[in-house]
Amino acid sequence: MELPDSVRLKLNGTFERQLYLLDEKSCIYQVPYKVQTAVWFNEDSGKWQYISIFPDFIKRYCAPCLHLLEYISCQAGKGEDFYRHIDDPETILDCEDSITRPARRIEKECIKVNYLALLNSRYMCIYNRSLPAVKPDCTKMFSVLYNLVLTARYLFGEMHGVLSLANSIILL
Repeated sequence: MELPDSVRLKLNGTFERQLYLLDEKSCIYQVPYKVQTAVWFNEDSGKWQYISIFPDFIKRYCAPCLHLLEYISCQAGKGEDFYRHIDDPETILDCEDSITRPARRIEKECIKVNYLALLNSRYMCIYNRSLPAVKPDCTKMFSVLYNLVLTARYLFGEMHGVLSLANSIILL
């Protein structure tokens, strides 16, 4: 959410969450992090507005970071066990739902809000031409998320970390 420059935020505390990350050897690990909270008085509504400030690489209230979801969406095929692509030596994930549920939720939002069109619109504003059509890959476990990654790669010219870049623009 973009706030006008006239809004003065008052930081009013933090709350702790757990975040699942992936190291360079594809091992999953968990770290606690604190989410900053803030408040401001909304003159229009006459009420105090409370917000939580999340970094771009985190989907709000989602334990796996966007880099991990991006990695899984690019690696895991349909019907495949995604544990083939990551190691969980400390048994942080008690089941695959810890990864699949957030990925499916983002996919549903991608379809509902049409994130691909939003990225294309951003590209059109910058370069005055549309993105080339991404050929859907239905062989991936998270094909919608994978197509979003491919589109974001083209938009940002990066191969990794593009979901967090997309999140900074379209708020996944």
